[in-house]
Amino acid sequence: MSKRCSFSVAPVECPTSHEGAARSHAGLKAHGTSRQRAGFTILELLVVCVIAGVIIAITGRGIASAYAGNSRTSATRVVSSTLFQARAIAIQRSRQSWLVRSGNTLKILGDSSGTKVQLGKTLDVSQRYGVTLTSVASPVITDTTVSFDSRGLITGSVTAFKIIVTKGSLADTLCVSGLGNTRARGC
Repeated sequence: MSKRCSFSVAPVECPTSHEGAARSHAGLKAHGTSRQRAGFTILELLVVCVIAGVIIAITGRGIASAYAGNSRTSATRVVSSTLFQARAIAIQRSRQSWLVRSGNTLKILGDSSGTKVQLGKTLDVSQRYGVTLTSVASPVITDTTVSFDSRGLITGSVTAFKIIVTKGSLADTLCVSGLGNTRARGC
């Protein structure tokens, strides 16, 4: 069957009088140790804040330029997807669609029984990303409307279209060929 074991515990001695407590406190002073504190001093916190401030000041400029590059890249992607969406709407509906650039805003219009109807919201890239849009069309025209036919081809007088997304001194270019293909590089 099972064996039973017995255990004994040695008694713990604690000083119960004030004399014992005074002896243990005197022993701490004799060994050169003091009572432990919890928390940090004001000086320690101030040193940490100064070091953190110096690190932020050093890396802040790099972070700001990376943010500016990211917003330009994001705006380029949004403009590219808007161009692609205008072409896709023309193909899906088998009707003409238009991409209209007015200043820094883009909107898509679709043909609905002979009437131009805006599809989706107007996109203001200047307000959203802080970028500027310019366009170059071949041949040169005054309006900035690109028309896609039901096959997704550019129709009208425009045979090639470029949208330039600019922020500061840097710019990205989006190209649309006469076949309606959109690309961001190599144009």
